[in-house]
Amino acid sequence: MKTLIATLNSKFIHTALALRLLYVACVDEFDIDFKEYTIKDDLNEVCEDILAMNLDVLALSTYIWNVEKIKELTAMMKQRQKDIIILLGGPEVTYEPRYFLEEFSIDYVLCGEGEKTLPALLTAIEEKREPMLEGICYLKDGLLMNEGIAKNCDLAEIEKLPSPYLLERDLPHIKDRIVYFESSRGCPYQCQYCLSSLEKGVRFYSDAYIHEQLLAIIQAGAKTIKFLDRSFNVNPTKALNILEFIVMHHLPGQQFQFEVNADVLDQRIIDFVNEKAPKGLLRFEVGIQSTYEPTNEVVKRKQDFQRLSEVIMQLVKGDKIDLHLDLIAGLPFESYERFKQSFDDVFAFRAKELQLGFLKLLRGTSLRQDAALYDYTYQKEAPYEIFANHVLSYEERQEIHVAEEMLEKYWNSGRFSRTMNDLFDHQFSSPFEFFHDFGRYYIDHHFKMIGHQVDDLFVYLESYLKTKGIDVLEKMILDYLELFKVKPKKWWKSEWSRQQRQTFSHALLQDPDLLETLNLNQELLFRYCLIEKINEHYIIAQYKDFKCHIVVLEMVNNEYKLI
Repeated sequence: MKTLIATLNSKFIHTALALRLLYVACVDEFDIDFKEYTIKDDLNEVCEDILAMNLDVLALSTYIWNVEKIKELTAMMKQRQKDIIILLGGPEVTYEPRYFLEEFSIDYVLCGEGEKTLPALLTAIEEKREPMLEGICYLKDGLLMNEGIAKNCDLAEIEKLPSPYLLERDLPHIKDRIVYFESSRGCPYQCQYCLSSLEKGVRFYSDAYIHEQLLAIIQAGAKTIKFLDRSFNVNPTKALNILEFIVMHHLPGQQFQFEVNADVLDQRIIDFVNEKAPKGLLRFEVGIQSTYEPTNEVVKRKQDFQRLSEVIMQLVKGDKIDLHLDLIAGLPFESYERFKQSFDDVFAFRAKELQLGFLKLLRGTSLRQDAALYDYTYQKEAPYEIFANHVLSYEERQEIHVAEEMLEKYWNSGRFSRTMNDLFDHQFSSPFEFFHDFGRYYIDHHFKMIGHQVDDLFVYLESYLKTKGIDVLEKMILDYLELFKVKPKKWWKSEWSRQQRQTFSHALLQDPDLLETLNLNQELLFRYCLIEKINEHYIIAQYKDFKCHIVVLEMVNNEYKLI
């Protein structure tokens, strides 16, 4: 009996740990393989590729980003190979198996962890008997059989399996894809919009197993390792042990990503990160979601915002980690005006990234079950994003979306760090109002939202700021110049003539001490440098060996001085 475990990833760079875990759990007993596609792949081509394998069983890992594509794919498969047995697993199908069994062209749904249930199901299929085991759901005469979620696996047993992280086929591509890693399963919190709230308790892999697997991944040359733990720091001692191991054994250019609960982040971890971690090695993702306490209470999200603020400011001041913060728009009781406050509260930390997402009413969550209490309207198909609720209209939701577009382009992109920080330090008291007003300006002037060039973004921003009487051209130019590794074309209109530029360059050549300080000579200056004067400052951007080096000078007592 030939079986394939497959999924549709959102991007090629992503890897599905679930597929690999199920594969190593089954490979010794069954004729089984796994394969990954993406949601951008042509489904007809995916279908033909799978059909060519002459399968008996197809198992598909299902999530909100691929479930609609999976529905199409299963229908195609059944049309072309009626006798193929198709089963679905994953968080999307676990909590409403009947719906998927009735609406999709499938035979089984695996609810919960699959390292035990998948082998049990395959054995039952081979032996042509019914799989009477909780978590293996199917319909029989209209009745849902084996309703319930499979018992959680013993992680000590998972540790005995071959490593899912070091499969021979993965090693040639490990540098080019994200390696997903887990040191625990489960979540101690009860956030009503999250599927993790439905799990009880947290289970941990042993330190020895974690160290062994991490070291092998590191030495294999993986660049990005993302921990799947829902609350990485729930056990502070264990979390610190992992971070210490990473700092000790990492290779240059690697980054490790974690989801942390900042308000309970142990001071030992903060101090270690700030004192011992190399800059950029670690990335912390912190889900704040809202700063409005009535909202946090109703969704059962315990959060000490004062302590959270203290922790984040310590991490920001330490300047060692990439910090990613999350907000959710559309939670109960948080109106448009109140969400603006949450946004400004969180933006004040000036984290590297602020993700503004809209609430999704996921299947199985308490908030979806209580949707009527808060007058939610939402997409009936995945990703189940809300349109409106009792305090947030559809029109207001759209206005938040306008701000989100600008947030992504002008803050999260990292292209405008000098410019944005200057604007928020000196010009705009409300970041949300800036992003929203700028977004409205975009719309009114029919600027490109997609398909634009980098230069366009600078032109659009300069145009908008001129309407406000704001001049931050120098900051914008510095941001622009740092984006390139070779000398770029100018998007701005220079007020400096060619003759003035030459005069400046020749003046520099008459000051050997300054040239030495700037590490410049005549060839570098004329061949590799872009020179500009903005107000009273002189910008020299050197592009050589695919590197950019920028200095800014000013005239003091008839001498050029570094700023």
